[in-house]
Amino acid sequence: MQPESDSRQSLLNQRIQSSLRRAETYTLGLRKAYTRLVVGGLTSSAATTLIAGGTALQGPLLGSGTTGWRITCIVAALLSLISAICVGAGQQLKLGERLPQGLLCVGRLRALDMALAIGSRGWNDIAIEYEEIVKGFAEVLIDE
Repeated sequence: MQPESDSRQSLLNQRIQSSLRRAETYTLGLRKAYTRLVVGGLTSSAATTLIAGGTALQGPLLGSGTTGWRITCIVAALLSLISAICVGAGQQLKLGERLPQGLLCVGRLRALDMALAIGSRGWNDIAIEYEEIVKGFAEVLIDE
């Protein structure tokens, strides 16, 4: 009976390790996307503000006369569009909701991994909690 129990424990340990790697990869990808969109949105918004403010104070920053105003307005409009796209994409992808879920899943799986490493919990408790994690974080742990 012991070999079957060891086999199940080994399988559980492998699955936890695999899920942890998957959750870390998922969360890292979300973090990178979220950071890029936030930085892109803030940068383009700040540049739009600087161009519009500078133009209001000194006239067209690019060129002169009517052409200069048009070019400046086009640049400001494009930067504003980039900012809107970055913010909209972040909201549409629900990165602000999904990232904390990924981080929570990683944290719980790391806690299980630590419990396995130091033997602080029984296998049944670990198996029950792992099952709860798999049910609760299906989006994070889904196979690609």
